[in-house]
Order: sequence, then structure tokens, then C-alpha cells
Amino acid sequence: MTARTKALQVVEMADRTRHPTPHLATAADIRREMADLYRQARTGQVEIGDASRLGYLLTQLAQLVRIDDLEQRTAALERAMRLQAERTKT
Repeated sequence: MTARTKALQVVEMADRTRHPTPHLATAADIRREMADLYRQARTGQVEIGDASRLGYLLTQLAQLVRIDDLEQRTAALERAMRLQAERTKT
């Protein structure tokens, strides 16, 4: 058996200061992002101050997601109650 080795090629990339925007549509998405942010802060990839500020924003976003969910559920219940009331009238 002969071993083959391939030469590694070094590819230089431009320094990225912006990170891709995560998908934060649900509480689960936000939870995953907060956990990732925590791990990055613990390992020194993100400064603690930056992580704290981003964590605060994620908390605010989580509250908005919760409020939006409650508004949608309330609207659905109100529609269901209206339909039920209309059915009992006839």
C-alpha cells in the first residue's frame, strides 16, 4: 500500500468584519443564537462586552417573538369565538 500525499494550497481571504445574519424567526432560533454567543464569549471569540450587548438585543427580540405569538393566538381565538357565536345564532 502506498501513501499519497497532496500538497496543501494556502488561500488567503479578505478579512471579514461582518458575520452572516442568523435566521431569528422563532424562540428556538433565538435560543440557539444565544447559546452560540455564550460559547463564543466563553472561548474568547467574542468580547464579553459585545456578547452582553448582543445578548440584550437577543432578549429583546425573544420578547417580541413571544408578544407576536400571543397576538396571533389571541386573534385566532377571537375568530373561533366569532364563528362559534355565528353558528349558534342560526
